[in-house]
Amino acid sequence: MAIDLSKNNELQWIKEGRVFFAEHGALTTPAAFETDLVRQTPDLLVRTAAGVVIVPLRVLVVTEATGAAVFQCLISACNNDPGNSNMTAFTPLNCNTRYATKASTVTAYITSTGSTGTAPTGVSDLLRVYVQPDIDAITSTATFDQVVYAPFHGKGVPTIIGDDSNINAWMIHVGNGTSSTGYIHAQWAEFTYTEFYAA
Repeated sequence: MAIDLSKNNELQWIKEGRVFFAEHGALTTPAAFETDLVRQTPDLLVRTAAGVVIVPLRVLVVTEATGAAVFQCLISACNNDPGNSNMTAFTPLNCNTRYATKASTVTAYITSTGSTGTAPTGVSDLLRVYVQPDIDAITSTATFDQVVYAPFHGKGVPTIIGDDSNINAWMIHVGNGTSSTGYIHAQWAEFTYTEFYAA
């Protein structure tokens, strides 16, 4: 039986140990974001192996320090392998502590310092955020969740990433025209291609 993609199944997927999490920036050490949006320099990258399918559930981008230049965020998917050059591996964490030792079947990467190596193809843009003034000026003294991608809850375009023969990818880009820092939290559900598309 094919997977039922109702939003009501999110907790069930967590119960089954299918939902994983990655983050860029931790505790009081934020990530340094890029200065512009470039397809081959994502701030967080999730690559699916052939035969694996993921369903993105949510992304939060929390700004800490921003400059007066334009702030942008772009969340997208592609149907090829964009590579992982100039990035640091991040081991995805299971969102069910019972399955803390159950490894994810995808690979996640953070800290882009250059091109990943290959131009993404078949790109679909899932969420775009643009803020012209300095976010720090808007919030005065408090930071806030500037970017929320939650496609099962009407925030962003839903997508399914992965096929039976190629690496596909999910990419999160943050760009601020001057130096900026913050945190990215990403969560997704994982399935095998066979169980996902079973009749």
